[in-house]
This record gives sequence, structure tokens and C-alpha cells, in this order.
Amino acid sequence: MSMDKKEMNLLATMVAEVVVQKLKGMRIGEAEYVDTKEAARIIGVSETYMRFLKKEYPDKYPTIKSGNKKQGRILFKRDALLRDFTPETI
Repeated sequence: MSMDKKEMNLLATMVAEVVVQKLKGMRIGEAEYVDTKEAARIIGVSETYMRFLKKEYPDKYPTIKSGNKKQGRILFKRDALLRDFTPETI
């Protein structure tokens, strides 16, 4: 089965429309914050050190607290973490 250029363009347009519709329906707020484990993985440090950074330098990585209890989860803003991203080396 072979497709000509016109058919490929039509297929690409259809796929792009589906992707855009799915992205419009996605809740951005869910994707903006990550838990401590993921935050530590992004910048290449331990979870304990991530908590230390939160305590000692509260403005370095913006956070929100998930849950009303004293021991609620801390969520870090992904964009701020990606500024300090260090790729893992093998």
C-alpha cells in the first residue's frame, strides 16, 4: 500500500487535529507540578536533598502543598526544576 503526497498531507492534518483536540482537553494544572521523587530525579539529587532545598531555599523551586493535613505532599513546579535539569549520564 502506497500513499501519494496529497494523501500523506491529509493524514497528517487529521492526526494533528486529533492531537490538538486532546491537548485542549488536558488539564494543565496536573502537568505543572511533580512530587518530591520526580523533582529529585529531574535535577539529579536525592529526595532527602530535595526536601532540604525546600526548607533552606524556599524560593528556589516554587511549591504547593497537596492535602490539608500536617504531613501533606509537597509538589514542585516542573518548569522551575527544568531550568536546573542535568541529564543522567550512563
